[in-house]
Amino acid sequence: MANITQLKHLEHLEDEMLNYGVEGCHAAVNFLKELRNMIGKEGSGSMMQTKWDGAPAVVCGKHPYTGRFFVGTKSVFNKDEPKLCYFDDNIDAWYSGIPDLKDKLKVALREFKKLKIDGVVQGDLLYTNDIKEEEVNGQKLYTFRPNTITYGIPVDHDLGVRCSNSKIGVVFHTHYTGDDLCCMQAQGGVPAGMISEVPEVLNIKNDTPMDRVAFSSTEMKAFDSHVDTINRMCSSSGEFLDELLGLTGTKGDAKWHISSYIKQFFNNQIKNAHSISNVDKTLSDMINFYDSKVNAAASKLTPKTQVQKKNLIYASQNYAVDNAHKFKGMLTLYKELQAVKQLVISKLDELEDEIKTYVMTENGYKITSHEGYVLHKDGDMIKFVNRLEFSYNNFTLAKKWR
Repeated sequence: MANITQLKHLEHLEDEMLNYGVEGCHAAVNFLKELRNMIGKEGSGSMMQTKWDGAPAVVCGKHPYTGRFFVGTKSVFNKDEPKLCYFDDNIDAWYSGIPDLKDKLKVALREFKKLKIDGVVQGDLLYTNDIKEEEVNGQKLYTFRPNTITYGIPVDHDLGVRCSNSKIGVVFHTHYTGDDLCCMQAQGGVPAGMISEVPEVLNIKNDTPMDRVAFSSTEMKAFDSHVDTINRMCSSSGEFLDELLGLTGTKGDAKWHISSYIKQFFNNQIKNAHSISNVDKTLSDMINFYDSKVNAAASKLTPKTQVQKKNLIYASQNYAVDNAHKFKGMLTLYKELQAVKQLVISKLDELEDEIKTYVMTENGYKITSHEGYVLHKDGDMIKFVNRLEFSYNNFTLAKKWR
């Protein structure tokens, strides 16, 4: 929706209607229409990027005022206390309590300085000294696991050769414009010539080649049908979406309203690998989820305050019952957005065949897909992620950074 300043958090396509009401719903439709225009073409004004599951996010480059090279995490954008690291001593001061992160930032400081970055860029760190050489499904790979996904590069591939010779791996996906670090504007991609190439750094390009995306006529008709349906439902559910948005909040009476728990509910569904198959059951599950959350919170209050909050809870329960058909319409719309998003992801996944992706289970490696994709349009960004796969893994598997 709104242009991104510092790239700290991206929203899912289907969540835009919860974030911005009917305006967010129509914005999702516009993203989908732009995506259709990009399919099978090259040179569009918009761009799609593969989303890598790297960690930590690293920001680096020349300070716009001083020209001095720095590295850091997203906290370089802190307004009160920006954590800029020009020397190892700065890294020790800021990150002494996180040894693994501290060590990786020191490698980044040393090696990224060689890239002669002309400006400020952001990327996902993939590895430093934690590469393994493994055989997976009969193929020799260099593997590394920065976060949830384990990546495997064939040792005999050009990327594998470059990986073995490098000291650090990264995916730079964003550059910044502006003269004040705290207020710089995020722009998708990194312009040619902004970063030099050196053997010590494997800088993996993540632009998705949309000219290679091929939809059959049947698939394209299905895509168009989904978008038309979503567009109609945005209009029919729009007033209710705006109503829910107006009732959502973290303070006062809004804190106790069911609208404030809808996104939490969807995240909980994903955590438990549940999809929307039956809207009646999903609505029932949503109300039960809301009841458990607010009643648990109310039980910690004084008896006098409990009475007041119980009245708010009771009113919200009645609101859900009285507006059941509107909630079902909202859930159907959410389901439709998930369906068209998955259609897109399945086609984009077909392009990602050079680098293998796995998750580690108690039975060894299991093949998975990339984390997802990010669509950039007119300075706006939205992510396409298979939440029932990646987000479920993200919720349930151990991670290196929390």
